[in-house]
Amino acid sequence: MTSERKSLPMRRLALFAALLLTPAALHAQDEGEAPMSPAFLRAMEPMVPRDTASARVVTTRHRITLGGKPFAYRAIVSEQPMPGPDGTPVAVGVSYAYVADAPRGGATRPVLFVFNGGPGASSSPLHMQAFGPRRIVGSGDAGHLEDNRFTLLDVADLVFIDPVGTGASMPVRGKDASAYFGVGGDARGVAAMIAHWLAANGRTGSPVLLVGESYGTARALAILNETMQAKTAQAKTALPDGVVLLSLAIGDSDGPVVSDVVLFPTLAAVAWYHGAVDRGGRSVAQWYDEALHFAQTDYAAALMQGPALPPVEKQRVAARMAALTGLPAATIAAKDLRLERRDFMLGLLAAKGLRTGQLDGRATRAIADSRLRPPFDDPSMSLGSGTATVIETYLKQELGYPLPGAYRSLNLGINFAWNWDKAYGGSYRAMAFAPYLKAAMAAKPTLRAFAAGGYYDITTPVYAGQFAIEQHGVPADRVAFHRYAAGHSAFEDAGALAALSGDLHRFVAEVVAGR
Repeated sequence: MTSERKSLPMRRLALFAALLLTPAALHAQDEGEAPMSPAFLRAMEPMVPRDTASARVVTTRHRITLGGKPFAYRAIVSEQPMPGPDGTPVAVGVSYAYVADAPRGGATRPVLFVFNGGPGASSSPLHMQAFGPRRIVGSGDAGHLEDNRFTLLDVADLVFIDPVGTGASMPVRGKDASAYFGVGGDARGVAAMIAHWLAANGRTGSPVLLVGESYGTARALAILNETMQAKTAQAKTALPDGVVLLSLAIGDSDGPVVSDVVLFPTLAAVAWYHGAVDRGGRSVAQWYDEALHFAQTDYAAALMQGPALPPVEKQRVAARMAALTGLPAATIAAKDLRLERRDFMLGLLAAKGLRTGQLDGRATRAIADSRLRPPFDDPSMSLGSGTATVIETYLKQELGYPLPGAYRSLNLGINFAWNWDKAYGGSYRAMAFAPYLKAAMAAKPTLRAFAAGGYYDITTPVYAGQFAIEQHGVPADRVAFHRYAAGHSAFEDAGALAALSGDLHRFVAEVVAGR
């Protein structure tokens, strides 16, 4: 594997980084900046509404080869009218389900409900790149579908959900669907789609797991909260049996000291990857653990002292940070031991004229070619360009579902209009979702969680989510933490996807056994 990685289509749709954008940033260009990429402009196009609220269900039968053996299943594309405040439909929600043919467990098989983040991202990366029965392999004109040997369909039925405004889930013409573009409204909408699917398919007694990535992790935990708030007496039975959180974006890792501490091990891992440090024969896991221990001890203690930190101690800590991250100790000391993401990304490989990515710190680009304002200059961001046609063709030809309009892989307009909801803190900076996991586990003692991320994800550092969960006292024996040699999307590389798939196979089995 070389240090320069090419951006691969569709693998970056979990764009939590996009939450940090402002509408003005899309139009305001400094002199000398490159024009905005077509992919970004497409992601900002207005939604194309549906003419009417429809409730189609399209079922087709399929067969793939898994482990050298044929595996038969049904694909179910379901449309669900989504009500507005007055009860009349304002949008249509669409899900794509894969159900194993009997006698593979029938109604007792677990059901995984899978969604992405953004919050304006569709489920397509997790659907078509990670866990679905068919997987897009290759990029651009070479992109094609293959049976997915990493699918989770052999151990669970799968339902991929596109929240309102993404994928094929669009508002109805002339109706206001903005109630779904906020933390609470979005969570209630996705929860309603889950409940409807379970009832419509006779699966209300099946084990249920939620699977969310990036902002989808906040969505999953908000669904737990909305479930408990809606019907407290029935919360235990309505709550899922398991929650899978990938590339966690659940808050509680912002602000002085904490934000620096949770980010530091990731920066060290990126430096390890690029050979900017003396590895001393250590693996990335060993290097990360060493940096994490330093961050939790000497680094945190130094930051807590602020200006009162003795100069000698400041120089000692800066030297240790330099050894772990590859940045000059003098530069680190001049920044008062605080490493900004952009300074690191532009400084680590500056001698080579390169900068690193943010969603994936392994990606590089010539600094001279990064002429857009952050985060548009991220070399690891591709916005799913070139895959919409493949997805639309798949839905039409294999699943028998002709789309009423273009498939919307990413809708940045939702991000800009997002309502952070006073009940959830009222702002991105104030959000804290880990308490909902703790409360749900208290309400349902068998509920288990799986939390994972990539070593090289600078946008949502893997330790940030773990820190939030641990700080809120979520039972440690009911949460499985995993790290992968990957960026923001842990399924980007076949090796990381294989490891993730294996770990999730085991987790699903554990959840079902402990139910």
